[in-house]
Amino acid sequence: MDRKKKVLFIGDSLTEWFQLEKYFPDVGIINEGIAGDTTYGVLERLDGIIENQVDMIFLMIGINDVFNSFQKDDIIENQELIIEQVLTHVNGTKVIVQSLLPVNETMLGSPGYLNKLIRYINQELKSHCDARKLTYLNLFPDFLEGKEMKKEYTTDGGHLSPAGYDLWAEKIRAFIG
Repeated sequence: MDRKKKVLFIGDSLTEWFQLEKYFPDVGIINEGIAGDTTYGVLERLDGIIENQVDMIFLMIGINDVFNSFQKDDIIENQELIIEQVLTHVNGTKVIVQSLLPVNETMLGSPGYLNKLIRYINQELKSHCDARKLTYLNLFPDFLEGKEMKKEYTTDGGHLSPAGYDLWAEKIRAFIG
């Protein structure tokens, strides 16, 4: 009997609320998303997470850092530290680093700088992934309409609607199989 492919997801509420088993019923899903989590939180709990023996890891973390006005250099440094720690512990496991998603600043009542900051963070994250020859999945443009997240993809400007999760699942399906 074939063993189920095991896939680990690391992130925040976007990941925690992603009903991955619904989209990928033939895959062993380990969902390590925690609502409100930041890059600092993932760094603190990472050793326990990466003890799991998995075939693939998806990582998306940092939007709560943005919402909490953490320094962009700290966010980027923490993302890079997370990636390096994961790589140190998971020899041969495929790691897919996902971009941060845009937000709908109008719905959030934001002054209009968040998506600019997210783009910058994503650029730096992509550069790091390129240098390490890692798979970087840029989801940002897929969720964008104009300068912010398309309204149909979000419930409140930051969290995803069912249509948003459908799109995300479609974008990662090629990796999971």
